[in-house]
Amino acid sequence: MAKLKHPKVLLEGRGEVALRENDHLATGGEGSVFRLGDLVVKIYADTGRMKAEGLTEKVRLLARVKHPYIVAPHGVVSTPSGEPVGLYYPFAQGEPLPRLFTNDYRAQVGFTDAHATTLVERMREAQQFVHGANAVVVDGNELNYLAHLQKQKSPEPRMIDVDSWAIGRWGAKVIMPSIRDWHTKGFTPLSDWFSWGIVTFQLFTGIHPYKGRLQGFEFGDLEGRMKANASVFSPKIALARAVRDFGCIPPALREWYRAEFHDGARSVPPDQFHAAGIAHAARTVRAVAVPHSGVLVYEKLFAHTDAIARVFPCGVVATAKGDLVEIASGRSLGQADPTSVEVTRVEYGFLVADWHQGPRLAFVDATSYQRSDLSFQVTASRFMRHENRLFVVTDRGLTEVVVKHFGKVVAGLGNTWGALPYGTRWYDGVGVQDTLGAFYLVLPAGDMGCVHVRTPELDGLTPLAAKAGERFVAVVALDHMGVYHKFEFAFDKTYTNYSLWRGETDVAELNMSVMPRGVCATITEDGEMVVFEPSTGVVKKVKDPHITTDMRLYRIDDRVVFARGAEVWSVRMS
Repeated sequence: MAKLKHPKVLLEGRGEVALRENDHLATGGEGSVFRLGDLVVKIYADTGRMKAEGLTEKVRLLARVKHPYIVAPHGVVSTPSGEPVGLYYPFAQGEPLPRLFTNDYRAQVGFTDAHATTLVERMREAQQFVHGANAVVVDGNELNYLAHLQKQKSPEPRMIDVDSWAIGRWGAKVIMPSIRDWHTKGFTPLSDWFSWGIVTFQLFTGIHPYKGRLQGFEFGDLEGRMKANASVFSPKIALARAVRDFGCIPPALREWYRAEFHDGARSVPPDQFHAAGIAHAARTVRAVAVPHSGVLVYEKLFAHTDAIARVFPCGVVATAKGDLVEIASGRSLGQADPTSVEVTRVEYGFLVADWHQGPRLAFVDATSYQRSDLSFQVTASRFMRHENRLFVVTDRGLTEVVVKHFGKVVAGLGNTWGALPYGTRWYDGVGVQDTLGAFYLVLPAGDMGCVHVRTPELDGLTPLAAKAGERFVAVVALDHMGVYHKFEFAFDKTYTNYSLWRGETDVAELNMSVMPRGVCATITEDGEMVVFEPSTGVVKKVKDPHITTDMRLYRIDDRVVFARGAEVWSVRMS
């Protein structure tokens, strides 16, 4: 691990603190961020910049911008000798906003169109407050917002990276090209609203307003599309079925989006657009109603009255309201929080893990389906499941949960593998660790327990989604230009070497099923499923008119299944 340049610093108004490697949260182009309890410390990479640009005064000016949705700085960070090197601010709880662009994560956490409308209204309120403070956000891209998803309460935004704003005599020059208003010179409140529109449109629909397929433009030509006002409102635009219908946007705001993106108008978005109501989605879901398509065979496995939130490899589904049901038998495994639940198959039954004021475990007998709570006293932050293995994340790292039968079922802790508590983000079966700017995959690996694999290809990017299977990991990450990149790592048996496929993608979605024998299936375009073996590089593209990008792929044992609405189907080649 790299040595810290400033292991001890002074927080203005707080005194001296020590920065440790374990406090590291993230490293980006401007510097490194550390978490100290309820505070976050940002140390600039170019420490001379603060003195050269007079940023100490700017930090104190920004500290006056007080709003519950804005993470304003508390004060300046200096070395023990008094050299200003950064700033500190309160720790903000929340998920990176792009995770809520994806259908899979929205289903998992129960994020609805109504939630999106509330969150967008509050993002509008926050930006309006910024302008009232005579500041301009400039680079209000999707990474500069967090979404605080409160249980039983409506979501709230958190505006972060406020030291990049233009305020007073301090201007700003840096902006992510994907949110730039190419028709306006310089940065103004109206260019801010254009950027806000691009980010919030993705929150509603899942797609950037200048993406999709449009004749006359190459894939990825975002700048050309934006300069030509060739938006998703163009008559001949081709959008994937995974894109949420524009009818989910309140009508007044939808018309504002059209004027901004397609007509080239520039204005402040409408007030209180939530009160106008949300139009019902005009797009209808195409039902897969035939047992045999000529290419693929579809079989309905399960239907419920509630939408499907998760499907687990052990054959259990979690619904949006928290019902757990075994698909094969139709028997209930009780209820659990669908946003945090993990279910694995263990000897004689199932292990159900979820969060209720802390981690809790239950065992469900596979014969009687009787459920019994298990004693599980551990200080942890979350569960993580890899295939059929269950882990708990603690300050020490990743610890495996083991179940034993001693006349009764007992849960305990197995081996622990180290991981930075703040610098590691946990996804579907894998952790992505930022070690002072160097990225590693933290990956359970069969008999080897767990491995840390250095992946320099992720350095300088912001990972947003990841999914792992046996000797395979897929990652979607965003670069500083606003481009989404998809990585597929295929490992050898010792996890010392890997082959890599990399490409650009329109969205942060990882709609993929990773099978236990190393075969993967993914849907990125309507009408086509791609089946590939990462270890051999063999790829087969299966054309079928019933395949759509709104089919959320999972696996049950060695079968590819998909969820759509309240149903689960299996799909196999004929």
